[in-house]
Amino acid sequence: MELAHRRWMYNRTYPNRSGLREEFIEGVAEFMAKAKTLHEFLSEGTIHGEDVASVGVVDFQKNFGSEGSPLAENNVENSRFNEMVRDAFVMHPGAQSEPNDDAKCFYEQLQEAGRPLYEGSIHSKLSVAVRLLSIKSDSSISQAGMDSIIDLMNELNPNKIDLPKDFYTAKKLVSKLGLSSERIECSEKGCMLFYKDDATLENCKFCNQPRYKEVTNSKMKNKVPVKPMHYLPFIPRLKRLYASMSSAPHMRWHYENRRPPGILCHPSDGEAWKHFDRVFPDFANEPRNIRLGLCAGGFTPFSVSAAPYSCWPVFVTPYNLPPELCMTSPYLFLTCIVPGPRNQKSLIDV
Repeated sequence: MELAHRRWMYNRTYPNRSGLREEFIEGVAEFMAKAKTLHEFLSEGTIHGEDVASVGVVDFQKNFGSEGSPLAENNVENSRFNEMVRDAFVMHPGAQSEPNDDAKCFYEQLQEAGRPLYEGSIHSKLSVAVRLLSIKSDSSISQAGMDSIIDLMNELNPNKIDLPKDFYTAKKLVSKLGLSSERIECSEKGCMLFYKDDATLENCKFCNQPRYKEVTNSKMKNKVPVKPMHYLPFIPRLKRLYASMSSAPHMRWHYENRRPPGILCHPSDGEAWKHFDRVFPDFANEPRNIRLGLCAGGFTPFSVSAAPYSCWPVFVTPYNLPPELCMTSPYLFLTCIVPGPRNQKSLIDV
């Protein structure tokens, strides 16, 4: 019942933001009337910014303070509303919401790991760990070899700079940022994934092919899957875009930078994007909702003369960003790596 009573707060505009809904206008007026009965208003003559912000103060500031707005006829009341809006944004910094627990943890870890190794250093403990992992991957160095390199670095460290102690420590430090990977086992023909509700199945429920290989070596304790797929969750990476002040404003670029008809410089100018907005107006009304583009292709990681083997990476990029950013490497998120010598074709949607 409480959610239904407050529904007007989240249903502010008509499709494509063509104007404020009557129920929102009535809700704001009712809210302000109720706010004026509070003890704070009666004693101080003001309403705290946190209360005003909770009813969608941005839309209120844009629409109720302009000429011809629903409350513009009452100049005294309109002036009072504008004062409260300014009070919410200027006088009370606490109107901004605090980061949630996940964001706080991320900021603390990033601040701790981002401290310079010493005064004037261009590297931090985190950047060293990332560089070591990159060298290991690019040069195909074993874990034992990586431990030996890190041991040598620490032996040549007379000032006892805080460096990773071994490969495990470096990997653990980077993993705290939340950018992990997950292995999901597939059926041999790509019919299904052994995931979530199907995680305990031993055979494919479509073609009945076994999930695991037959291993003759009796020393093997773990079962060997026929076909594993590597998944890199991209939701944490999307959260990072909104957690950073340098990238968060760009996530509304597609909405705030509309082009005249006939000009095509971004996917949002295309007819497919506009058709989607017409079909799902509620989704389109929120410019922070994320529009994703997906592409996939195959490549051979080894030489052509080697045994036939290929990988099929799946990339996702957010099209909210401006055109000079959305197709650059920092925003091309690798989300899946599907192994196998054959093209997945239509089964890649599994």
